[in-house]
Amino acid sequence: MRVYMLALLLAWPAYAQRAPVVFSEIMWMGSSASSADEWVELYNIGNEPQDLRGWTLTRLGDQGEQVLLTIEEGQIDAGQTFLIANYAADHANSQLATVPQLVNSALSLPNSKLQLSLYAGHPDDGAELVDVADDGRGIPLAGDATLKRSMERTDLYGDGRLSSSWKTAEIAYGWDLDSQEMGTPGIIPTQLSAPAPSQTTAIELAKWAEVKLQQ
Repeated sequence: MRVYMLALLLAWPAYAQRAPVVFSEIMWMGSSASSADEWVELYNIGNEPQDLRGWTLTRLGDQGEQVLLTIEEGQIDAGQTFLIANYAADHANSQLATVPQLVNSALSLPNSKLQLSLYAGHPDDGAELVDVADDGRGIPLAGDATLKRSMERTDLYGDGRLSSSWKTAEIAYGWDLDSQEMGTPGIIPTQLSAPAPSQTTAIELAKWAEVKLQQ
C-alpha cells in the first residue's frame, strides 16, 4: 500500500498555497443520537468559488493513509462552507438541522489517530495536498466525546496538525431543537470572524471572508 506521510510532512506549508479550502470543523465523536452521526466541514477562505469535483478525503489508518471518500460533484463559494455528513439531516440518527452538501456513509471517523487530509484529486494520481487536520497521535487535538462537542478550527491559515489551530466548540448552532451538542455545522459564526490580514500569510489571499478565529 502506498503511503503518503513523508510527502505530507515535506509539503507543509507549501500546499496551503494551492487552494484556499481548509478543514474548519470536525464532529469526530458522533452525536447523542448515534456514534456514527459524524460530519466534516470544509471552508473556502478565498475570494473565488472552488470546484470540489474529484477531490478526495483521506484518513490515517494502521497501514498508512486510506481513502475515505471522493467528492463526485460539488462547489464551495467564497466565504462559504461545504458540509460532508454520514447521515442526511432528516435521518433518525442525525441531530443536524443544517442540510449537508454531501451525504456519504463512507464517512467514518476514528476517535484516536484522527488525522484527515484533503486532496485536489486522488492521491494515487499525484493530486495536490490541500489541507491536513490533526496530528494523528492519540486522541484528537480538540472536541469532547462525552459532551458531544465538535473540533473547531481557530487558525485557518496555520498548520492544521497543531493543537493551537483547534479548540473544542463552545457554542451551538445548526442543530435540531432537542439536541445538546456543541458546534456550528455549516455556519461560520460572525462573532468569530476577523478582518483581512495586514500581511501575507501561508495562504495568499487578496480578501478574506468570514473566518473562525479563537475568541
